[in-house]
Amino acid sequence: MSARILQRWQEWEHARAGTRRRTPRPLPALLCAATLAAFGAAPDHALAQATPCSAAGSWLDSFAGVRNIASTLTGTSKFPYCSATHSMTVTMTGPGSFTTNNRYNGGGDCIGFVESMNFAPSCNQASGGYTNDDGVTGVITWNRTNLLTLTRNTLTTASASATPAGGSFSHVGTIEAGPNPPTVQIASGGTATSNPNPIEFRTTANSGGPKAGGRIKLTSTYTADGAQSVNDRNRVVAFGMSCYMLALESDYGAQPDSCTSTRIGGVTYSGTRTDPNGLSGTYCASFIANVRLQGSGQLNDGRYVNYDVNSNTINVVAEVRGSDNTAVVADRTVARDLAIIPSRGVLVDVDGIGDGLLANDRGGHIVGYRLDLFRGAGKQVCAAYANPIRIGACQTAQGLTCPERRFQ
Repeated sequence: MSARILQRWQEWEHARAGTRRRTPRPLPALLCAATLAAFGAAPDHALAQATPCSAAGSWLDSFAGVRNIASTLTGTSKFPYCSATHSMTVTMTGPGSFTTNNRYNGGGDCIGFVESMNFAPSCNQASGGYTNDDGVTGVITWNRTNLLTLTRNTLTTASASATPAGGSFSHVGTIEAGPNPPTVQIASGGTATSNPNPIEFRTTANSGGPKAGGRIKLTSTYTADGAQSVNDRNRVVAFGMSCYMLALESDYGAQPDSCTSTRIGGVTYSGTRTDPNGLSGTYCASFIANVRLQGSGQLNDGRYVNYDVNSNTINVVAEVRGSDNTAVVADRTVARDLAIIPSRGVLVDVDGIGDGLLANDRGGHIVGYRLDLFRGAGKQVCAAYANPIRIGACQTAQGLTCPERRFQ
């Protein structure tokens, strides 16, 4: 409905009803339909809201009312046909619904009312009904005017944009899991008032042995004109990286008298073992210990062996496979914790390591936000591995534990 039509109708209504106005007033059916068409049809709320929406922000409703709601869920309603504002309180009644209580702060030209509203899936529109203090009811639609949009540019960078201009941004990472979660901050060169607002995610530097990363909940807030728009629907994860390899029998000396020793978990393995874990023959104990640690190995005669942790046996196999029973691939396969990435065949992107890493293996020491990268054959491939902690994401989201890189 055009502003001119609304004005003429308001003038007619005012002349007919005197100085006292309902807030908001029920429109004639034709005008109500035109208003809803102008703002978009009411959304389908049959499906439950998957992610909680925030009512904080600035809104324009289908009666041209301007709503400004702070993060405390208090604010104001201002209608063009009311001389003063309404004070408003909001109560969230579910992840996708809320009620409002609007009390008029002016004279006798408008009255108070309450609303019962439901969010659209995007959280940027809400629709429902109102009841005036004099018992008149009707339908109403809200549309956000200070939209906060987050865009993931790379694994470690993002940007936020919002309207109207002139506000300020803040970004907070709330730790949800892991000892070394990522942190979030406004990127170098940006300030709180930069719009678009540059964001960067950082990880803890690591020296020494492998360490787990962690997960944060990202909350971005835009404050403008006394109201706030909040986006808290995204998670960011960091993985602690480590390295594993195909143990080569040739790396551990020659039995029976030239076997080198190896120390694993505080235990030294030296000398030889005969028919170890069901594998026929005599082998250097250091080689067998590394087959058990790495999960696989290659004998001097070229045959491959896998260690089955469930049966505690070492078996000759045609090819080396991960725990998902698919072949491991150097510099692409990663072992993961099934509590973090439970599905099979999931591709994982890790900053500085690679995109499309295949999570098709797991290991007893890979717990939490850890990924063990298969580097190939021989102990030299992991000799200088730095065990970094890096930002990552799953190409197919694994619930909250391993989100996809695209932001909501």
